[in-house]
Amino acid sequence: MEDLNWIFECSAFAIMLSLSVVVGLYYGCVERKQNTVNEYLLGGKHMSVFPITMSLIASHISGITLLGVPSEIYSNGTQYLIVSVINVFIIATIVCIYLPVFYELQLTSVYEYLEFRFNSKIRGFASLIFAIALVLYIPVVIYIPALAFNQVTGINVHFATPIICAICIFYTTVGGLKAVVWTDAIQSVFTTASIIIVIILGLIEVGGFGNVIKANEEGGRIEFFRMDPNPFLRNTFWTVSIGTMFQWVAQLGIHPGAIQRFVALPTYSKARSSLIYFVLGMAVVKVLTGTVGMLMYTKYKDCDPSLANYIENDRNLLPYFVMDVASKIPGITGLFISGIISAALSTMSAQLNTVSGTIYEDFIVKMMGIKVSDLTASIIMKCTVVITGMICVSLVAVVEKLNGILQMAISLGSVTNGALLSVFTLGLCFPCANARGALYGMLSSIVIMSWIVFGAQYAIYNKELKFVEKDVSIVGCPPELHFKNRTDFSGLERLNEDVFVSENVWKIYTVSYMHYSTIGTLVGIAVGLVVSLLSPTEQKLDPKLVTPFIRKFVYPSHSTSQNSKETNIEEQEMENTKC
Repeated sequence: MEDLNWIFECSAFAIMLSLSVVVGLYYGCVERKQNTVNEYLLGGKHMSVFPITMSLIASHISGITLLGVPSEIYSNGTQYLIVSVINVFIIATIVCIYLPVFYELQLTSVYEYLEFRFNSKIRGFASLIFAIALVLYIPVVIYIPALAFNQVTGINVHFATPIICAICIFYTTVGGLKAVVWTDAIQSVFTTASIIIVIILGLIEVGGFGNVIKANEEGGRIEFFRMDPNPFLRNTFWTVSIGTMFQWVAQLGIHPGAIQRFVALPTYSKARSSLIYFVLGMAVVKVLTGTVGMLMYTKYKDCDPSLANYIENDRNLLPYFVMDVASKIPGITGLFISGIISAALSTMSAQLNTVSGTIYEDFIVKMMGIKVSDLTASIIMKCTVVITGMICVSLVAVVEKLNGILQMAISLGSVTNGALLSVFTLGLCFPCANARGALYGMLSSIVIMSWIVFGAQYAIYNKELKFVEKDVSIVGCPPELHFKNRTDFSGLERLNEDVFVSENVWKIYTVSYMHYSTIGTLVGIAVGLVVSLLSPTEQKLDPKLVTPFIRKFVYPSHSTSQNSKETNIEEQEMENTKC
């Protein structure tokens, strides 16, 4: 029976990886259209809404989401799930400010905008920040699912990660954007199926949704409107809502990978539709993964797996739960691992495709002044994917030392998110902002956020900063087990109901991690505006570089409706199709 289970599990995993390789080979070898920059990065602008939307969803559902959100809900309650409610504000912000300008300009690299708006130095600096941030983020995406893979199969993390990454690098390198988009769409099926099956099996195990609600209410897990505005509380309605707003605008409104996919669609209306469907899809994913967290608490409310020494830490919680409820059904754990790995592959492939385009457009072409043929450009970008992928694999050993899946990912990303969002917002919304202000704004944001984030992480590492999680129990565990101790707060002072700190920790280090992107963005904008006003420069500003909302007040004669632009684009697309 164990041999049969092993065969089923390996089959699900092998099918997913094989489909990814086949898609890459098809677009790289059969279609043979990936040897131009336009085809490799934008898919020839013949993509449709469905695969683009599924690709966006898949590329943003990494192992961090699948493993981190359930663990967050299990340990700290449902307050984080309020992110699903504020999606309408995220859509409105991006559609009103960011997307119209970038789609109208039709840029291969979104950082070209910064050169048009400010100068080439700002473009190069922002591109460098983005590339470094991406190289630091991808190892987190790789490591988390590899850890789950290790727990289920026993295969060493450092053996699994090179194999998984090699397949991802292969189809991303060979197939370009079309391969990335379609493999993301296929992989999202495995991911979604694994989440839904885990939920169904979990509901059967605990006796239905009513028991889930009852157990989580009794355990104090269900809370959505913790309205305390204190920014030093870890999770409240305001920290989650405002923080997520800034994070997602940075991830969708100015991220080269997202803009690259929106621009790959033939009309603005399709790009806007793809954005709306994506945000709604992400809300569903957050609810589903949050439900898994509630199921885990219902299952283990009387015997916490970590305290009982069944698992090492919260990173292992979801794989342990899946093995617990699904081990008797052949293939289910294999499907779960396929879903986790699919999430990692889709995120990694999207980021690698994006960073290759950024490095080529913003450094090789612009900064180095090298003009090459389309074939050579394609080879350069493919080599960039391979080299970047290899660097990311080597950094997995560093990520292994960090703790806390969701907080770790958000904290690391926030060091640069605020700086990049601030410089684009300065350019789009403030005609008075100049290159000097943009540069000092970015530098100030990065310095301040690096100080806060790494200061907080260092304090956590030294056990001088500890967070209060919701109570767990061991009353239902077998008495012969050797239990771990609960978090020891001795020697620390209670700052608030969420945080204990030592007297050596500065209070700024205890600000909620959800506010990191918010602080970084506001600092960058404030410094940028002050410097721009104190050191004004003459600049001829093209109205198209300003968001339509501001443009109609500052440049009323140049204001044109989006409908007329879209009509022209659609007419041109129809003409191209006829040709």
